[in-house]
Amino acid sequence: MSKKKTLYIIYSEFFIYEQNKISIGGIQNYILGLIEVFHIKYNIKIIQKSNQYFKKEFKDYTVQGFKIKKNHNLGKQLYNNIKSNLNDEDYIIWASDRIACKTNHNKTVSIQHGITFDFLDYENIKIGNILKKSLLLSVTYRFFQYLSAVKYFLRSKTVVCVDYNFLNWIRTILPRSYTNRAVVIPNFTKIPNLNVLKDTTAINILFARRFVAYRGVFVLCEVVKAILSKYDNVNFGIYGEGVLNDYIKKELGDFNNVTISSFNFDEAIDVSLNYDISIVPSLASEGTSLSLLESMACGCVPIASNIGGMTNILIDGFNGFLVNPTATDFVKKIEYLINNPDELLSLSKNARETSVKSFSFRKWKMEWEQVLK
Repeated sequence: MSKKKTLYIIYSEFFIYEQNKISIGGIQNYILGLIEVFHIKYNIKIIQKSNQYFKKEFKDYTVQGFKIKKNHNLGKQLYNNIKSNLNDEDYIIWASDRIACKTNHNKTVSIQHGITFDFLDYENIKIGNILKKSLLLSVTYRFFQYLSAVKYFLRSKTVVCVDYNFLNWIRTILPRSYTNRAVVIPNFTKIPNLNVLKDTTAINILFARRFVAYRGVFVLCEVVKAILSKYDNVNFGIYGEGVLNDYIKKELGDFNNVTISSFNFDEAIDVSLNYDISIVPSLASEGTSLSLLESMACGCVPIASNIGGMTNILIDGFNGFLVNPTATDFVKKIEYLINNPDELLSLSKNARETSVKSFSFRKWKMEWEQVLK
């Protein structure tokens, strides 16, 4: 029997060594999906940074943490720790294109998780206050972001994009001979059996996102207040973690019809099965949202911002709604669904069917197997 080849998956942090647990996040879930697809054919090694060297063995994969001096050129530093062990038939997958580095190794794949430069987070940019005041400087800053995105795109032999939004953008920047390395594989969801009896006396609305500004937390709070000021039979389930956790609790913690909590990545489907509507009010930086797809697979009617890869998932009025990322637009669609139960049921069926036909884990698995074939 021939020896298994090795598949190296390189990312900043997959496993939190000090807490002995996998970190929570969309990319971590993506890596778990890759493990499920490839663990039979490959020895899988996840390479990451850590405060100290460690090696953690799991049933289907191994995690190695290497002490890194600084985050600059993180991918290159991690790559240097494995390059002497690489065989020609081994694969490297950069779990985010943003840590990919130049290498002579022929089998390299990076994952592009969606355009992240469609939003300037002035509060977290050193010269944010200056950029706010000058359109010219703001445009110039964006230009350098574009150049950075192109640089990372060109560092791998193959680039798996999670949406067509990035592919169409990169085609406007580079000649087609360079963009042929791109392969679009939208994100996936597991497809559950719909055997949960939902409460028909109330409308349950789900928000499952990281608690950060660009994921629409401020829009969410406005929406909740507006809906609950008019309707007693609506409940909101808000699940996630992040820097705005305290803000959400302050704004919405006193509402009896609001649950604020969190769940592990393997609990997302079970939680989503209890809801009728899911809202994704992201302001920017969105691919084909995992949480959106999971909720659709559970029969939730999605209302999402018309940004990024979410426009590759939803056909407005058929399997959900696409709206501007404002509280007013979200409230209008929620009220429409509350007052039109037949439409809620129809959209729910279409959302479920969309996830089954186009975004199932089975389809995603087959497409990834072709990339490494």
